[in-house]
Amino acid sequence: MRKGKSLSEERKVAVVACGGMDKALGSVARACAFKVVEKLKPESSVLVCIPPLVIGAKPHSEWVKKYSIITIDGCSERCATKIVAKNGGKIRGRVFIPQSAQKYGLKPKTSTDIGLEGEELAEKIAHETALLVDKILRK
Repeated sequence: MRKGKSLSEERKVAVVACGGMDKALGSVARACAFKVVEKLKPESSVLVCIPPLVIGAKPHSEWVKKYSIITIDGCSERCATKIVAKNGGKIRGRVFIPQSAQKYGLKPKTSTDIGLEGEELAEKIAHETALLVDKILRK
């Protein structure tokens, strides 16, 4: 650790979630990311927003190069993963929402209202993702 910097400033994981505004599972991906970054791991994670990353805006473009990445994809296009890879990010963990939805047997309502099942799904995946943050930071 560098002098004058705390561990939380040195070691973080960047979370990059699906930007699929028209897909219910994309909305679950974003809800999950917010839960991880704001509630479960606020000291050890940062949220990278895809549109600023695509245009190379700071600090998002810097975080992708500086921190290990967890991508959270909402559909088979896997845009979050592809965009991070194109921007030189080190992906250390991947979450695929459709697989988790099937695993838990939960289905969100719509992209604008994920409903109770969607919230429960986001919560479950957020806890799994928080464990992944811890695992990445232990390495």
